[in-house]
Amino acid sequence: MVDYIWIIGLHVTAVTVWLAGMFVAAILISALAPATAVETTVAESGSARLLRAAARWDRRVTTPAMGLAWLLGLTLVVVGGWGLEPWLVAKLAIVVLLSALHGKLAAGLRRLAEAEGRPGARPVSRLLRFSPLAIIAGGIAIVTLVVVKPY
Repeated sequence: MVDYIWIIGLHVTAVTVWLAGMFVAAILISALAPATAVETTVAESGSARLLRAAARWDRRVTTPAMGLAWLLGLTLVVVGGWGLEPWLVAKLAIVVLLSALHGKLAAGLRRLAEAEGRPGARPVSRLLRFSPLAIIAGGIAIVTLVVVKPY
C-alpha cells in the first residue's frame, strides 16, 4: 500500500496544479472579457489564440488535476480515518465552491475563445472578474483549516 505521506504529497501537488490553472484562467478572463477589459477586445487574433490555448490547457491539465485532488483528498479522509470533523466539512464546502468556480472559468474560456467575430455571442459573467481573489481566498482558507484545524 502507498504510504499516507505519499498520498498527501500527491494531493498537495494536484491541488497546486489545479489552483494555478484556475488562477491563470481567471486572470485571462478578467483581462480579456469585453465586459471587464480595458482597451482590448477578444476579437484580436492573439487574444483568441491565447484563450484557445488556455482552454486546451484547462481540459488537459487543470481539470484532471482537480479530479485527482478530489480522489486523493477523499482517499486521505478514508485512510486517515477522519470523521466529519467541523474543519473538514468547512474545507469540503470551500472545495465544492472552488470546483464550481472552475466550471464557470472553463466555460468562460471556451465562450471567449469562440466569440471571435461573433458579435451576438453570450457574454461572460461580470462576476468572474473577482475570481482571482476568490481563488486566493479559498486557497488560504483551505490551508488554514487543514493546518490549524480550528474546530
